[in-house]
Amino acid sequence: MNELSAEVLEMTRQRHGEHVVVSLAGEVDVDNASRVRRCLDEAVDGTTHDTTHDTTHATSAAAAGRRGPRLVVDLSALTFIDTTGLGVLVRQLAALRERDGSMALVAPDGQVLRRLRRTNLAPLFPIYDTLSQALA
Repeated sequence: MNELSAEVLEMTRQRHGEHVVVSLAGEVDVDNASRVRRCLDEAVDGTTHDTTHDTTHATSAAAAGRRGPRLVVDLSALTFIDTTGLGVLVRQLAALRERDGSMALVAPDGQVLRRLRRTNLAPLFPIYDTLSQALA
């Protein structure tokens, strides 16, 4: 069963300037939510490590007043997310806010956005239709 859940979810992580983008494709449910949580945690923890290697970037970030990690979670290729997956997103948002970070979602109109709205979680996040908009 773990093999099946591994096949229904793909996760990628990329740096876009000061943002780290985690893209999720497929389905997030109780069977793979812990993998999503680990991926998001690693993406956020990796932002600290990335900036320490680039002292120019770290200095300019401090001068600009940016304190915490900036995460964008691209859900545009996600076909399903259950309440366990939504809980992972909310917990990640809370953890980032504690570190003066931010988190935005890319969720064009569809099942995932409807689920966020029905559970009254949509107001917690900045939500964008496209990745370009989230990175602007």
